[in-house]
Amino acid sequence: MNKELTGTKEWAGKNINIQVGCENTCRYCYAAAQAARFKRCKRENWHKPVINNHKVDKAYRKSKKQPIFFASTHDITPGNLSQCLCVLRKLLNVGNEVLIVSKPRWACIPLLCETLKQYQKQIEFRFTIGSTSESVLKFWEPNAPSFCERLTCLEYAFKTGYKTSVSCEPYLDGWPLHVYEAVRDLITGDFWLGKLNHFNKRVDLSGVTEEQMQRFVRPLQKLTEDVYVREIYRIFKDKPQVKFKDSFRKVAGKSRRIIK
Repeated sequence: MNKELTGTKEWAGKNINIQVGCENTCRYCYAAAQAARFKRCKRENWHKPVINNHKVDKAYRKSKKQPIFFASTHDITPGNLSQCLCVLRKLLNVGNEVLIVSKPRWACIPLLCETLKQYQKQIEFRFTIGSTSESVLKFWEPNAPSFCERLTCLEYAFKTGYKTSVSCEPYLDGWPLHVYEAVRDLITGDFWLGKLNHFNKRVDLSGVTEEQMQRFVRPLQKLTEDVYVREIYRIFKDKPQVKFKDSFRKVAGKSRRIIK
């Protein structure tokens, strides 16, 4: 019996990252939590990324596992854009297909689109958008781009002719339908929906006020409970292009073959 794919393996056969740390400082970041757990990087230092030059300089071959997920533990930012472009060109030049995942910045996406245009058929952009609310995004993802900036980047990639998709994982409030409605005409691929897993282990609540707890944290905790996940599933289950992450499938008790 084949084991059901979970996590990043649902999207790609292989992950490539070129740094430890990320400027976005998302409070729920699984990579930051894992790095702190295994003492690779303190959580309070995660916002100061360190580029692994060996991964930038190495020669890449065509992988047997396609597509390649770039990047799964950090974003593409002005601070690492040149290194990311270097690695992406190497990966694409030998024939790899690449899923570029990002909370997209206007300072990066148009340049990526234009520089990599000769490899357009090998690329899919998957942009992460967990809410349409600027205040919600600012709390959970303090240094990441705004909703408007992400939507502008998505529109640019779509109109430039790239394959595009959106990840609403984790959804950050009770209105993921607003995200879906905002992006549905700008995606050629899927709209992925997932909840925040392991809330108590991953979420960094340092410096959070009681007001913020009431406004942002406790509501999202409630929304990760099974009763709310099932309701969100009910709302989305018949909508075109929607796919559910393993966090939803576990609650619904159904396999990937059943849930789109």
